[in-house]
Amino acid sequence: MRSPSFLIFGMLLALVGMTGCSAARPPETALSGVDPDTLSDSAFQVYLNRVPLVTVGEAYRAMLILADGKDGRDSFAAREQELERRDIVRAAWGLQPDNVIDTASVSYMVCKICEMPGGINQVLFGSWGLGDRRSAMRELMFRGMIDNSIEYEYVTGSALFALMRNADAYMKEKGLYESDVDLSDETDRNNAGELIVPNASGENG
Repeated sequence: MRSPSFLIFGMLLALVGMTGCSAARPPETALSGVDPDTLSDSAFQVYLNRVPLVTVGEAYRAMLILADGKDGRDSFAAREQELERRDIVRAAWGLQPDNVIDTASVSYMVCKICEMPGGINQVLFGSWGLGDRRSAMRELMFRGMIDNSIEYEYVTGSALFALMRNADAYMKEKGLYESDVDLSDETDRNNAGELIVPNASGENG
């Protein structure tokens, strides 16, 4: 028989899976001296590839860049409102901007942007809000766009950057872009081929 403590732990994990990420990003996992809100969209993508863990606010900006080729908003509230309007994000999730984003939530957003039909579970239950993020994560795993993961696992910057590249390729293949959108990092490299990330003074390093 499972012990009460094991059952409680299991319930907590289930709650995290239902509500998405619930912890603020530890300061030591942020890039010191870099304020992503001050970066251009192209520089932000380079930053994203470097940051150890991605916040909800950063993920929302990344999703708009993936969908539109640019952010075009100057606040978290504006990004959230636009993503909810398109049903890329659901208000019921209650995600907070400074919390770390989880794999399942990102998967749902990417599936919506890429207009993936999904399997029967996603079509039936996802449309009702039942296991929507979990089904989306499994869809991306099936397509080889993300590695095997658990729904409440936190997303690293490099993993989100790679997913954006995979989603970009999928959208181009399906003809979903109205015009060419460049999500490559070639314009953010120096002559030595190294990625350029602004330093603490705001200058390119």
